[in-house]
Amino acid sequence: MNGIEKITARILADAQAEADAVKAEAEGKCAAIKGEYDKKAQEEYWKLARTGVADCEAKIQRMGRTAEMEAKKDLLNLKQEMVSLAFQKATEQVCSMPEEKYVAFLAALAAKASTTKDEELLVAEKDAHLGAVVAEKANELMGGAIRYEGNTRDMQGGIVLRRGNIEVNCDIEILVDRFRYELSGQVAEVLFG
Repeated sequence: MNGIEKITARILADAQAEADAVKAEAEGKCAAIKGEYDKKAQEEYWKLARTGVADCEAKIQRMGRTAEMEAKKDLLNLKQEMVSLAFQKATEQVCSMPEEKYVAFLAALAAKASTTKDEELLVAEKDAHLGAVVAEKANELMGGAIRYEGNTRDMQGGIVLRRGNIEVNCDIEILVDRFRYELSGQVAEVLFG
């Protein structure tokens, strides 16, 4: 090997050593950067996982509250239906009382509702056969002149007193409805205590 070749070989060896050192330093830096970003990626992964879990828990809680509200709403609707059914049954019970009690009830209703003591009495279609007896008993109770002329109304039960164009409606369903607001709370208390 002559002098130039030795110098060239020496330069190449130094360059190769320097390149190897730069490469080793770059690989070290790359490994450090990769390790740092792996750590950041892992931290971001767990952050997203915790956020996802928290979001799922919040959604489950919202769904639970929504289901609870729906259940309460359904229960309230059921209770309202039951209260309505109780008032419907009350109407049916009044309308299906034994005839003697029912006539006495209608006569007392007519006597109390009469303003002039000489109105025409109208009864439910199903009670047409009781009209004259109800009028007679109402007159006995108040000393009036209520008359039954065979006229009826399409209603479940009760009476209507009519004088000219003025009517006093004592339909059992309407009477029960009048007390509904006042008594609904008590009926609910009895039903659902």
